[in-house]
Amino acid sequence: MNISVLALSALALVAVLGHVMASLWYLLSQFQSRLCQRKIYDLPFRKDQIKRELRNSIHAPMHAVILGTFYLLGFFHGDDVVSFFASFAATLLWAEIWHYASHRAFHLRPLHWIHVEHHRSHINSPFTAISFSFTEKLVFDLGLLGALGIVDFAYSLNVLGISAWYIMYLMINSFSHANFELKSARYNDLLGKFLTTTTYHSLHHSRHTGNYGLGTRFLDKLFNTEWSDYEALYQRVCSDERPLTSLRERVEVPILMPHTVECSQFIPPA
Repeated sequence: MNISVLALSALALVAVLGHVMASLWYLLSQFQSRLCQRKIYDLPFRKDQIKRELRNSIHAPMHAVILGTFYLLGFFHGDDVVSFFASFAATLLWAEIWHYASHRAFHLRPLHWIHVEHHRSHINSPFTAISFSFTEKLVFDLGLLGALGIVDFAYSLNVLGISAWYIMYLMINSFSHANFELKSARYNDLLGKFLTTTTYHSLHHSRHTGNYGLGTRFLDKLFNTEWSDYEALYQRVCSDERPLTSLRERVEVPILMPHTVECSQFIPPA
C-alpha cells in the first residue's frame, strides 16, 4: 500500500523531532539562556552522561517506524477532520493510561531491567528524554499503537492525528526532561493542579519512584503515588530560585505520601 506525501512528511518529523528538540534545549542551557536559569538541582551531570544518552537515542525514532508499519499494513487511514481530532484525543487518553501502567510495572523488581537504563540519569538533561533501552521503547510504542490498532477495526483512526500527538509529546518531553523549570511560579495555582511540570518528573528521576504520570497528575493522585512535597519544592525552585542541593533533599509537609515505593533500593546516595 502506498503512503501519502503528507503522512510520510508527518512520520519523518516524528522520527527526528525528539533529537532536534533535545539538541535545541541543550544548546540553550549551555549558552545560559534566560529560559533555563531556574535550576532544579544544583548538581552536575554524571561523567559521560550526555554521550551515554546519545548512544541510547539511536533507536529512539522507532516510534515513527512502528507507526509507519501500521499505516502500510492498512491501519489509521481515516482521512477527515473528525477522524484527525478523534485520533489525537484517543492517543492522548490512552498514552496517559498506558504510560502510567507500564511505567509503574517497569518499577517492579522483575521488570526494572527494562527501565533501569533511563534511570541512570539522576539529574536530567534534555537528552534524557530520548535515552531508553531498546526494549522499553519497543514495549511502550507497541502497547500504545497496538491498542489504537484494535480501535481502528471499529473506527478508522487517522495517522496524522496520531502523529500530531507524537509531535506534541516530543516537544514537551524534551524540556520535561531537563534540569530547569520553564513554568511560572503560579503555574500550580490552576493548570499545574492537573498537569505535570519539569520539576515533577525530575523528582521521579532523583528519587527513583513516585510521580509516574506522563502529562497529568490524575493517576498519581488516584493511586497515591505523587510525592507530597512536590508543590513546595516547585515553589522553592520557581519563587525562591533556590535549587535542590541533594538527590535525597525533602521539604517537610503536614501530610506525607503513604509508603508505596516499589523500588526504593534504586534510590541513589546523596
